[in-house]
Amino acid sequence: MNVERLGRIARVLRVRERLTQESLAERAGVTRRAISALERGHALTLRLGVLDAVFRALGARLDVRPFWNGPELDRLLDAAHAALGASVKQRLERWGWVVRVEVSYSRYGERGRIDLLAWHPATGILVVIEIKTDLVDVQDLLGSVDSKARLARFAVEQFGWDVRAVVPAIVFLDDRTIRNRVARVDALFDRFSLRGRAATLWMRTPGTLPSGLLWYTAGPPAVPSRSSAPRVRRPRAA
Repeated sequence: MNVERLGRIARVLRVRERLTQESLAERAGVTRRAISALERGHALTLRLGVLDAVFRALGARLDVRPFWNGPELDRLLDAAHAALGASVKQRLERWGWVVRVEVSYSRYGERGRIDLLAWHPATGILVVIEIKTDLVDVQDLLGSVDSKARLARFAVEQFGWDVRAVVPAIVFLDDRTIRNRVARVDALFDRFSLRGRAATLWMRTPGTLPSGLLWYTAGPPAVPSRSSAPRVRRPRAA
């Protein structure tokens, strides 16, 4: 993180908005001392939540991206996402759903991929599932889910499914940090009327249509590497 540049950006945006440090602090819900520290290039002394609040108050978005071993980080994240999706798929199929993975769509100039599409043959209900191993941008997530739910009927035409209703769903990795992040913006997830155990019970036996589903699930257990396996000493031959 280039803290000097971050401070200059904060100051330029504040001046452009014609805000004093005091008025910006009040708008962001932080102290004036935090604004001063940020603008003086001391961002590393502040909590990430404080920085995020300040830049949101300035109409900007803070994008923090860790870098690790080049493309290996993307591969690691993709593997975690795929493993979580596979775990959810197996559970839904046991409950009688027909599931398709990574279904592409292109309609009205909108393109993308849907993590999981689950169709219930007996009821004709189609659940559009977004798999998340982290929560970074809530607005982007909700916008993506809305778009996919709206276009899902066209995405499944290739399967010949008789779709009578569409329900959006988000499945988060069961992680304390993610739960805390979701709790802080709980009001933004109001449309997801069934959550947690209520959501998974509905998936087992679909009934009255919910406006949305949200639940957490643990990923599959990690497979220990060979290097981590305990060594077994064999007795020497006599």
